Amino acid sequence: MAKSKSIYICNHCGYESPKWTGKCPECGKWNSLEESKPQPKTTKIQKSSTRVPLLLSTTDLQPQTRLISGIREFDRVLGGGIFHSSVNLIAGDPGIGKSTLLLQVAGALAQKGITVIFVSAEESFWQIQNRAQRLGLDKLPIPILVETELENILYHINQVQPNVVVIDSIQAVYTQNAVGAPGNVSQIRECSAQLFRDAKEKGWSLFLVGHITKEGGIAGPKLLEHTVDVVIYFEGDSFHQYRILRSLKNRFGPSHEIGLFYMEKDGLKEVTNPSHLFIDEQSSNRVGSSVVCSFQGSRPILAEVQSLVARSNYGVPQRTVSGFDHRKLALLLAILEKHCGLNFSFYDVFVKIAGGLRIDDPAIDLGILASLYSSYVNQPLEHRSVYIGEIGLNGQVRSVSQLDKRVEEAMRLGFHSIFIPAWEKLKISSSANLNLKPLKHISDFIKKS
Repeated sequence: MAKSKSIYICNHCGYESPKWTGKCPECGKWNSLEESKPQPKTTKIQKSSTRVPLLLSTTDLQPQTRLISGIREFDRVLGGGIFHSSVNLIAGDPGIGKSTLLLQVAGALAQKGITVIFVSAEESFWQIQNRAQRLGLDKLPIPILVETELENILYHINQVQPNVVVIDSIQAVYTQNAVGAPGNVSQIRECSAQLFRDAKEKGWSLFLVGHITKEGGIAGPKLLEHTVDVVIYFEGDSFHQYRILRSLKNRFGPSHEIGLFYMEKDGLKEVTNPSHLFIDEQSSNRVGSSVVCSFQGSRPILAEVQSLVARSNYGVPQRTVSGFDHRKLALLLAILEKHCGLNFSFYDVFVKIAGGLRIDDPAIDLGILASLYSSYVNQPLEHRSVYIGEIGLNGQVRSVSQLDKRVEEAMRLGFHSIFIPAWEKLKISSSANLNLKPLKHISDFIKKS
């Protein structure tokens, strides 16, 4: 009998190769090919199905309702609750609180009479029970299954017939139908495929916990992210209490929506007013400090930008950034030098978003420039002011999206002096307490300061 040959599968993109190579020909990753045994080919049998095509114009079918957990920040990220038969992937750094969050969600659903089964493939029952006692959930009827073999997991799911299933984590589950150790490409692909199929066919919603690689991506094949309905990252900083739940993909709601929590000894607590978390009363009254308004998902958030411009003691000035792309700083410094005549060649420049928040919104460009200018001239900016605008390469202050909601958030928090793009002035309703300062060019801000 001929011995089956091995194939090599890329753990990043899923590319299959008959022989091992150091670099994946498809995605270009090095040392990403893992050995796997091909599955035996079976004779195709034509199956009859009870399912029939449905007309798009059909109106007699009732739409599936969402399951509302009651944890508002969690439901917000999912687009208004847990969608029926959805497959959701939650990933994050070790110890960030993924298991704690999902256990709290399971407890909130159980309190509403919704059946949830929590499958732990990494922790013992006593570890989960100890966490549940700390969270005050140990009296709730939540079935806990400690199991790593997929066939046993599916058997118990069929016995319980839950509405929601939590698998913690997919990298620790294995099946006898695939070769290799738990966590390799073949195992993750086979286990996830069977779980997806059962969730869709039998009507329960699935939550998978995923590990993060040292590069910051989800461990396993990219096929996993492409197949699931929702991809959520649970982000945070070990030096800060708050946690950010951010959706990168959502077939049932807006993507890039965020939910904010802060970690306490008795679990994760919701942050109902995120702007208060990242600014304080003195945020706009310090040298090198400005307040910006970014848009995260469907909510505006005010944050403080802090800059320090100091004389350099080295041959090459330092450029350090925290909270946004470091290339943006080099671009904005070049704009200040070109269009405003400021020379940063002999100065070290340090810029950060206070509180550890990371922002990719281009509307914070004007606020970064304002904080840099304040530190450069060693003078505080106008008191209780907010800066909103994208900066073009020619120094023009460009329009931004959702400007009316940004201004409303700034006014709600007591900011009445707001620098905005001149082209947007007529789109905002006037107010007696509102002092709009339209800017056409960044040099206009330097002249007014």
